[in-house]
Amino acid sequence: MGMTTRNRDGLWLGVGLAGIALALAIGQSQKRRARGAWEWSGNAGQSNVACVTGASSGIGLCFAQKLAARKHDLILVARREERLRSVAQELQDKHGVSVEVIAADLTKTADLERVAARLEVLDNLEVLINNAGFGVTERFANSDVDKQIDMVTLHATASMWLTHAALPGMLARHHGAIINVSSVAAFFTLPRNVNYSATKAYLNVFTTALHSELIGSGVRVQALCPGFTHTEFHSKLENFRKNGLPEVLWMNADQVVNGSLDALESGDVIYVPGALNKFIAQLGRTGILNTIAARVMR
Repeated sequence: MGMTTRNRDGLWLGVGLAGIALALAIGQSQKRRARGAWEWSGNAGQSNVACVTGASSGIGLCFAQKLAARKHDLILVARREERLRSVAQELQDKHGVSVEVIAADLTKTADLERVAARLEVLDNLEVLINNAGFGVTERFANSDVDKQIDMVTLHATASMWLTHAALPGMLARHHGAIINVSSVAAFFTLPRNVNYSATKAYLNVFTTALHSELIGSGVRVQALCPGFTHTEFHSKLENFRKNGLPEVLWMNADQVVNGSLDALESGDVIYVPGALNKFIAQLGRTGILNTIAARVMR
């Protein structure tokens, strides 16, 4: 059954009351940060490359636009080749950068190998954005298992594999940055989207652990954890009614990406954009949201 108006009202009331309790019970948590400042363009006199997956729309497209404005040459990866080529032409015309298009489905091993091989040979890769992803809205037992496997592959395996391909060159140059696009859903469980929460939680743990290995290397990593964002992502979800959520919960892609790039420079390893999303993430750590979600989203 879908969420009724009464259930939704109960959800927001529960979140509000839990928030008051949380604010009284705990202070602001300390952020895990990379040490020292991080500056762009580690290769003086040479153009630097940024690779963005899921670059045909939404947060990935916004990353591509912002990085092109910083004069990064781009490698754009997504399934929709025609759309990618349109984006590439637009960015080339506007910013005068070189844009390489790789049409690939990163749930497919052959395509993932092809993209990883391209990253391995680059001698000027400065930034990797692992953004490609999708969600579902159905009970796990009733879902298509192939779709669940694709989600694990795309969110977890592809991000890990491409990170592994990019790191040796970055480490050799003592400079680089990798942003894994996670979600505020990593901080709590979501009935009807169990693997989304699970794979995003993996990205947070993977990124945090990798950060510990990279201290002092000149390479930064970040798990970006946005909440509801105005993109195509939610329009593709079956049985999801965007107009059923208050506008205050939503951010736009520009806000998310600008915040992420600023946080990369300042050293945030887990970055949650927006005050409300930060509050929700903190609330999620207490387990309160798990209880509420289990009751209203069954």
